Amino acid sequence: MTLAGLGAVTGFAGLADLLPATVILWLLLVQAVAVAVSGVYLQSVVTPLSDPRDEAGRRLAAVRPGDRREFSG
Repeated sequence: MTLAGLGAVTGFAGLADLLPATVILWLLLVQAVAVAVSGVYLQSVVTPLSDPRDEAGRRLAAVRPGDRREFSG
């Protein structure tokens, strides 16, 4: 939501007439830092594709066609 708001403010065509150039540059810098920080945070939150594990630290494996056990979770 914050990134959308910054994008709307900095992407407005008439913004140069309303705000000084230094303010616009600071807003763009804040937007760039917010994108970088959120990217690093979200990368650490999602399940990694290279070595996915469950909450207990056990490796997750794909279900093979021969594995037809019932799920009892």
